[in-house]
Amino acid sequence: MSVRGTRIPPHLQLPIAGVTPPPTEKDGQRLFPTGNFRFYRPVYRDKTPPCNNACPTGEQIQKYLDYVKHERYLDGYLTILNDNPMPSVTGRVCYHPCETACNRAAHDEPIGIRSVERFLGDYGLALPEDPIAGTLPPLNGTTVAIVGSGPAGLACAYHLRRRGYSSVIFEVLEKPGGMLRAGIPHWHLPEEILDAEVAKLVALGGIEIRCGVRAGRDVSWDELRSYPAAFLALGQDVGRRLPVEGIEARGVTGALEFLREAGLGRPVQVGRQVLVIGGGNTASDAARSAIRLGGGEATIASLEAEDELLIVPEDLIQAREEGVAFAPNTSLVKVLSEDGHVTGAVLCDARLGKDASGAVRPELIPGTEREVACDTILIAIGQIQQLEWLPDRLSDRGVITADEHGRVEGNIFVGGDVMRGPSMVVDALGDGKRAARDIDRVLTAEALGPEPEVQVMSYQGLNAAYFRHAPRIEAPLTLAAERRRSQQVEVTLAYSQEEAIAEADRCMSCGVCNGCDNCYIVCPDVSVMRDTRENGHYAIRTTYCKGCLVCVQECPTGCLEKVPEMDFDDPADVTRMETAFAPYDGAHAEQSAFTNQLIEETIAEYDATRKAPAGNGKTTFTPNGDSGVRP
Repeated sequence: MSVRGTRIPPHLQLPIAGVTPPPTEKDGQRLFPTGNFRFYRPVYRDKTPPCNNACPTGEQIQKYLDYVKHERYLDGYLTILNDNPMPSVTGRVCYHPCETACNRAAHDEPIGIRSVERFLGDYGLALPEDPIAGTLPPLNGTTVAIVGSGPAGLACAYHLRRRGYSSVIFEVLEKPGGMLRAGIPHWHLPEEILDAEVAKLVALGGIEIRCGVRAGRDVSWDELRSYPAAFLALGQDVGRRLPVEGIEARGVTGALEFLREAGLGRPVQVGRQVLVIGGGNTASDAARSAIRLGGGEATIASLEAEDELLIVPEDLIQAREEGVAFAPNTSLVKVLSEDGHVTGAVLCDARLGKDASGAVRPELIPGTEREVACDTILIAIGQIQQLEWLPDRLSDRGVITADEHGRVEGNIFVGGDVMRGPSMVVDALGDGKRAARDIDRVLTAEALGPEPEVQVMSYQGLNAAYFRHAPRIEAPLTLAAERRRSQQVEVTLAYSQEEAIAEADRCMSCGVCNGCDNCYIVCPDVSVMRDTRENGHYAIRTTYCKGCLVCVQECPTGCLEKVPEMDFDDPADVTRMETAFAPYDGAHAEQSAFTNQLIEETIAEYDATRKAPAGNGKTTFTPNGDSGVRP
């Protein structure tokens, strides 16, 4: 009988009483390493929490929640900065896919991760000095060109600086920020917060932002190619137009253009009856902004059904609170006008369909046409980028084509909306981070490779019985809905310190040891140690662990798993046993020698017994280890 990693000699397959001498009280456990009985061993293997896996920037969310829970705010802030340079921004505008993936949702409600991130981001902005400024490597003399100072461009510059590269950013607007400034209302993302985050990046040194520079006009494609590397993060700032009758009437404009003019502080014209066409966040922001800028009422007409709207859930709730009306499954058919100015629209019930090319097209339902009065129409059906200045081979229908690594050609990479189409701020931040990593790889002659595979922890892998139910703490609102309609103040407030701690404490630490001591307490063999911390918390003495796996069953977070003993082929991982009780070396040498002597005497007795005549009533031993009394 043998198991890989443990070998039991044939002579010890004989169940002979008295072979092993009784241990002393002092050396009992030491002389009997019960780990030899084990077929499985518990192993600490941290998994990837689903929130971490869902975050486009790869934030270590579980880690910074744990820091907040223990009031280590600086450590939490620095943890975010490893992946995301602008937590005060994403803490306000992120669509939080981490919360959608949160295992806590299956238990009661997901963690308010975005609000905790905002708490840490605002904490970091309030620090008198940037905590990472003194930790950066010196500049290496290589400058990378970046087109666009939106989230993708700023993230790329930040992560390049952390690798020792300088960068020059070309921005077409008069202020940096891209769509963060020109596409997101100030009541959602206050201008002073964006300014502070940008100033913090520039203060790191090695990041130059040149505003008022348009790619293709002020900087050419050939000039960009002359840099050691370049990153195209232009975004998409031109709204798509609808091909319907009357669309050229005054009072019809793109929602993106409307938000840009308002965001840059320029005068905008808005009527008392506003109709917004679209079903995403831009449509919601435009409708709510129109109300704040003097529009008496606003309606969002969308092809999407009400439960298919691509609007962040809390923003949808707030829009309804502020009086925004919704007309789902509706298409704009015609714009009505008098003297060239819009006076109304013809709407029609519709379903989402696709044409022969696979593009989304409305399927109108005959007989459902109706007229509605309006004096402003804002179109929010998506956007594109003007790319005529690029070689034809590099662009297709308003996006730049690239390989799976985002590489356009040579050392030129692309990210953000101009690569993936309209997307979210945090997606662009993730693109910028990956671009910086890959630019560093190509400049150091390192091969580009795929993202590493991870093991994501599921809710089923947790021991949820150890987590009490606790309601989610919602971020407070600044004003009642009626007052929000007429003021440009920020809608949502930050968590207080007490709220941030309480919300972080709800985290289940999925797949990651949280130091709960369960394994240490329940182990019947006293094999779990806290003084030797191989995983940051505990270590298992495999010499004495006999693989009962109680610790695995009672682990709340799922970081312990059972592994077949035969999987451990490395001598460094497992002691090769020469007997069922002890190895022939070290502290067990004396016992092993005595055992060998007894075995030799017993085998001799066994041989003599086989020669004895039958029926003598003596105990006999069969070669397979069975014993009994023969007649």
